[in-house]
Amino acid sequence: MASGSIPMWKQVFVRRAWTEDDKEDFLDVVYWLRQMVAFILGMVWGAIPLYGAFGLVGYGAVSSFLVFIYISKFQCVNEEEFGGLQDILKEGFMTAAATFMVMWILVYTGLHS
Repeated sequence: MASGSIPMWKQVFVRRAWTEDDKEDFLDVVYWLRQMVAFILGMVWGAIPLYGAFGLVGYGAVSSFLVFIYISKFQCVNEEEFGGLQDILKEGFMTAAATFMVMWILVYTGLHS
């Protein structure tokens, strides 16, 4: 099945051989992975309840670690073909951080107020 027929967010779960020609698609997949991780972590952080700087730093560390494991162990890509590890790790970081913050605040407020 061609990857163009699979919605981008579903491609997160599909292991495939990414080439340098697929750079934009791969970075889109990393973006959607980050969004899913941010949504889930926001709910977990709010339910635990974590708060303050520990929660923010923890999100950044866990999110970046999960993306690193995804690209190096699940997709097995050569980071240099996609602009280096730093470029991949920062892909969608700030928008995912906003998703995380919204979910964290909503769940925390809903359960602990």
